[in-house]
Amino acid sequence: MIRAALILFAAMSLTACTTQISVGEKCAAREDCEPGLDCFSTPDGYCTRGCSELGQLRECPAGTVCTVFYGNTPACSTLCDSSADCRDGFACSVAASGSDYSACQPLAK
Repeated sequence: MIRAALILFAAMSLTACTTQISVGEKCAAREDCEPGLDCFSTPDGYCTRGCSELGQLRECPAGTVCTVFYGNTPACSTLCDSSADCRDGFACSVAASGSDYSACQPLAK
């Protein structure tokens, strides 16, 4: 019984060491993010992926919407109701003109 518990603990520990970061979380490099995501240059990095349909959900992972970072880079960003839902350095604003969604977007550089 103790041996089984130790094996389970060791397996869980190894899994925790290789956990990758999902959309909206801080990153230092692409390798920090889940497969298919990139580390965008924002305050403390931002795991996301590019998109082209501004204000839409269909190209982005669940819980995110296509918006624009720094005025020219379309990227999937975390949905929000208020800036309190966003991490430091980000604010909640309309994802795109005419969109029904709001997203955490980086504050101006």
